[in-house]
Amino acid sequence: MTLNDIRNKSGLLILVIGFGMLGFIFMDLMSSGTSLFQKGQNLLLKVGKEKITYTSFEKELEQNINIKYASALGVVNINQSQRADERDLLWDEKIKDIVLAEKFNQSGITVGKTEAWDLISGEITGQQSQLFGFFFRDQNENGEWNQYDPEMIESWIDIGSDNPQWPRYLFFKENEIKTKQDKKYYSAIKKGVFVTQNDAKSYYKDQTKSVSGQYVFISNANEEFFSEVSEKDIKKYYKNNKSDFSNIPNREVKYFVFNLTASESDKQDILQEMVDLISDKKVFNKRTRVEEIDSGFQNTSNIEFFISQYGDNKYDLKKISLIEFEELKNKNSIKNSIIQPYFDKDVCRMGRVLNITNDSVNLVYLDRVLYASDQTLNEIYSDVFDLINNNPKIEDYNLFSQQADSKPRTVILGKMDQSVPGLGASRELVRWAFNSETNINEPMFFDLEDKYIIAFVSKISEKETKSIDEVYDEIATIIQKNKSAELIADKINDLQYNSVTDIANVFKVKVKSIQELRMNSDVFGSEGYNPGAVGAFFGVPEGDVSEPYISESGVFVFKKNKNNNINYPSDLSRYKQLIDKGHDSQIDLLLIDILKEDKQIVDNRFNFY
Repeated sequence: MTLNDIRNKSGLLILVIGFGMLGFIFMDLMSSGTSLFQKGQNLLLKVGKEKITYTSFEKELEQNINIKYASALGVVNINQSQRADERDLLWDEKIKDIVLAEKFNQSGITVGKTEAWDLISGEITGQQSQLFGFFFRDQNENGEWNQYDPEMIESWIDIGSDNPQWPRYLFFKENEIKTKQDKKYYSAIKKGVFVTQNDAKSYYKDQTKSVSGQYVFISNANEEFFSEVSEKDIKKYYKNNKSDFSNIPNREVKYFVFNLTASESDKQDILQEMVDLISDKKVFNKRTRVEEIDSGFQNTSNIEFFISQYGDNKYDLKKISLIEFEELKNKNSIKNSIIQPYFDKDVCRMGRVLNITNDSVNLVYLDRVLYASDQTLNEIYSDVFDLINNNPKIEDYNLFSQQADSKPRTVILGKMDQSVPGLGASRELVRWAFNSETNINEPMFFDLEDKYIIAFVSKISEKETKSIDEVYDEIATIIQKNKSAELIADKINDLQYNSVTDIANVFKVKVKSIQELRMNSDVFGSEGYNPGAVGAFFGVPEGDVSEPYISESGVFVFKKNKNNNINYPSDLSRYKQLIDKGHDSQIDLLLIDILKEDKQIVDNRFNFY
């Protein structure tokens, strides 16, 4: 094989690169970016001191998408869903690159020229990066890879920009080097996490030790212990626990749907059109200047062509039993072998009986889909805009709902949402809701193909913490439950009890058993998820009835049986390895998020997408 043979293997290359590369497409530049550029607001992303402009970001995306999605003919084909996914993926990659670049500089981690060359050629380690092989290798007749020595690869690289695969090669090389550098940093972090013998013993204990016993649970929803919650209590709780009520900027939007469905007049028109198709018609042939008969649905000899010409469905011969046919006749009128037109959901249908045998009937249907006429669409459009013009600001939701003859749906939207619950993809509506010029309770019209929408923003929330009004009822419930639990605990402490049974009898609850509970469990008996109760149960002295333990849902009292002794294995290395693997997984999952915590990140995507 020659260098020219390798050079021209672009088709296979494009297929393989698709597995590993990220791509984007240039979107909405004129509609979303132009006005911002005029204002000098070109900043898209800022991570710490590093800034990325919209212009540079889009230029890079254009280059990437041409690498990933361009066919051998140079055609780029990508759908809207792929665009959104790829944009989000690359966005995360850019933030990751920035936060790691600083760590690379601090640690001295880099990928040198020799190491990069080995990634490409495998000359030193023999471990050529897998996808690089598709630039330099081919399969023989037996399906085995032809190998190329480093000199051959170096000659291929020396072709440089004259090589049609050169841009893809450079793109892939850069990303492979970056991936290698990332792996080296992650490995360094993982090597710095040390597992001790005590860690292994504790892990073994949590995995193997189990305890059993009994408990009683008294719910704090017990009406006997309800007490009044004052406004002062609520305000104090809110002040002391504001961090529990963090808020993500959002918009509450109410919208009304006006479906573009056929009117009764439209239905009658379609019904008449179907009736007119049944009988033959006399037509004048301009070519022969003779009046001819145009066969209708009842008499046509080419019924398949007739259905294709006049119906919205395809020819489909149906075979039904005589019993089914009798049921059909009871529901529908049949004249001269024609099942007269009728409505079936969103279809106007008529049928023709082709033949009847001793046990079955063959028939075909012609369907017309119901649709709204231009006149109906104009009427709906006019009604919708009359509503908007007559209500430039919606002061009374109920009154507007009566005028619209429709009930609104209320949704909460985030700034980067791509869809609206109940409406599907509707980025346009989300952007409108967050536009600084959009005012509360001012209606806006949207055309969503099969429906018209009147929407208005009913609430704007921009603060970092929810207001006390938003969480008033939630706090009242929390305080109520806490007070109830405290009253229950006080009553238990005042009792003269010797067993959990004594407590159960007073509160009229059952004594429950807990069997072989492990420390690493988050579920406590029949009370479900309650890791706090698990920890409290393990901390109870053996054989004693515990003090009341207050949880979010109620009060527990435990009695733990005698613990079994743990026989530790002489060699804990296997458990150290398990802990190591767990640490590695956590580092892979959380490292970037941890590094991001020290960075101020400015996200301006909403202004452009």
